[in-house]
Amino acid sequence: MAYLLTAVMTGGVAAILSLLAGDTWGQIFLNYVIYGHLGMASLVIAMMTARRYDNNNEN
Repeated sequence: MAYLLTAVMTGGVAAILSLLAGDTWGQIFLNYVIYGHLGMASLVIAMMTARRYDNNNEN
């Protein structure tokens, strides 16, 4: 669920900024998709880093 919310929020912000900049509908949708996936990827990297840090501190 967190991945989906992150994608919607980051992609939504990119889409709104594109809309305000006056881009075409295709560019707005493309920004929504691309930045949504980048937001999910950054969340996954942060989660993996935190898990690795926690595992190193337990031992």
